[in-house]
Amino acid sequence: MTHRYPSYYDKFRCIADLCPDSCCKDWDVVVDSGTEAFYNTVQGELGDKLRRLTVTDEDGDRVFVLQNGKCPFWNSDMLCDIYTELGEEHLCRTCQNFPRITADYTVFAEHTLSFACPEAARLILAEDNAYAELNETPDSLACEDYDAELMRVLLAARKKSADILQDRSLPFARRLIECLRLNSELSDDLNGADTPVITDNEAPRDIGFIFDFFDTLDYMHADNKRLILRGRAIDNSIDLTPYDGLFERLGLYYLYRYYLNAINDGDVLGCIRRMICAYLVIGHSLCAEPKPDPLLLTQRYSKEIEHSYENNEELDFAFAADTRFSAQSLISVLESIT
Repeated sequence: MTHRYPSYYDKFRCIADLCPDSCCKDWDVVVDSGTEAFYNTVQGELGDKLRRLTVTDEDGDRVFVLQNGKCPFWNSDMLCDIYTELGEEHLCRTCQNFPRITADYTVFAEHTLSFACPEAARLILAEDNAYAELNETPDSLACEDYDAELMRVLLAARKKSADILQDRSLPFARRLIECLRLNSELSDDLNGADTPVITDNEAPRDIGFIFDFFDTLDYMHADNKRLILRGRAIDNSIDLTPYDGLFERLGLYYLYRYYLNAINDGDVLGCIRRMICAYLVIGHSLCAEPKPDPLLLTQRYSKEIEHSYENNEELDFAFAADTRFSAQSLISVLESIT
């Protein structure tokens, strides 16, 4: 199997107690069976605590019981007791892997980092031409698990989309329009031309409906919700071009992390729609006074929206059911910015 990595991948090192938004809080920690079997052999106070605080959740997963929204093994020094006392090799897979993400396509695998980790987000936003290795054609695509010809089409379309997103002769909103048009045509080819048609009068000219929708989503922290939605009163006359560099890197992150999921259902537009929602919501919120830290805002957006199973289900439903999220409608909104 071929393994492919963005250039920032090997630069990641957990910054532990220096992290401004540790993954040791807010999220459930799923404990794999092999690691739990080892924990059952640990003696002393730590072993007793490991067994006492590992329970089965409503989904049937074995998880640590959070205490005040934090992992019970995250101590007052903001360090992990398991790591300190047992060593990194005895962390569960969840903790060993995050923020590393692996997408396994049987004959090749792609590895990225999650934007929800502040240090990973810093690396992603700092790197130009990060995905060159992911644009190389795998040695073989012959596979019984999926349509190899469709994978070739998706890889080529992803490369074209990446080229558009990196065309710095255009403002980023215009790049998104061109990327959306390319993938709307591909979606029609793959799935049939059933894209809803709306009249010019029906096409929205501002992003109020997107903020209204995002207001209904589930947030772990009210402060994060306020941060993400702070741009709702900003109209489309704003100039987002000063942030084009940030959004180019964020757009490529979405593209290389999610686009090939279309091998399962042909949905090449889901990734692009998510990219556009992030651009519009984050972009408007970056323009609200006082100006927030762009890295903080994008990282919290990722944590609250991108990494929420429930919120992603709501996004999928809205994309399928609400014509305001159609390609034609989103192009109308983006054109009102450019």
